[in-house]
Amino acid sequence: MLALRKLLRLSHREALLLMQAAVLLPMVRLALKFITVSRLKDFGSRSLNDPRSPQLPLQTTARMVRIAAHRGFYNFKCLDQSLVLHWLLRRQGVDARIVFGARRGEEQMELHAWVEVDGVAIGEDDRVNHGFSPFEKLTPSISN
Repeated sequence: MLALRKLLRLSHREALLLMQAAVLLPMVRLALKFITVSRLKDFGSRSLNDPRSPQLPLQTTARMVRIAAHRGFYNFKCLDQSLVLHWLLRRQGVDARIVFGARRGEEQMELHAWVEVDGVAIGEDDRVNHGFSPFEKLTPSISN
């Protein structure tokens, strides 16, 4: 009952975004079994500046994706959420990018994916800024 009350408090645009995320997340999870991450990421990049999608605050968009990811039948991973958030932000005309990073865990290497706009992680807690190094920073630069 509490979840229904929260749902009814969403604006029309927020509810639409939540429904889009709820549909896209399982589609992305399934597509990842057949298509590379790079191709899925590129698919979302094609939709920059779609005038049909009204822009919401970046954190609101991220919150709707997070709610859809954690309130369904399946708990979606950071990669699924990042691909969907990236796609939804690009549809709103936001120049977002997916960042992949790693950090050394206690027992093994930990991997994470997140979305950044102008170098700021969207919808992430401080753990992105504390310990995960983007892959581009991990690879040595090659000079001619």
